[in-house]
Amino acid sequence: MRANYKMQRLFVPDDLAPDVEFDAGQQQSHYLLHVLRLGEGAEILVFNGRDGEWSAAIS
Repeated sequence: MRANYKMQRLFVPDDLAPDVEFDAGQQQSHYLLHVLRLGEGAEILVFNGRDGEWSAAIS
């Protein structure tokens, strides 16, 4: 169970590990930037169903 209920969670199909960069894709990027109005540096939680849940930042 996650401890921070205020952070947005995002499913990504990519493998997750420390210092990995990935492209969220056009639809998820639109959702993060325009619907949620998150900007560069905003922290989110990402998960893929295999590697657990990781903290990430928008860049």
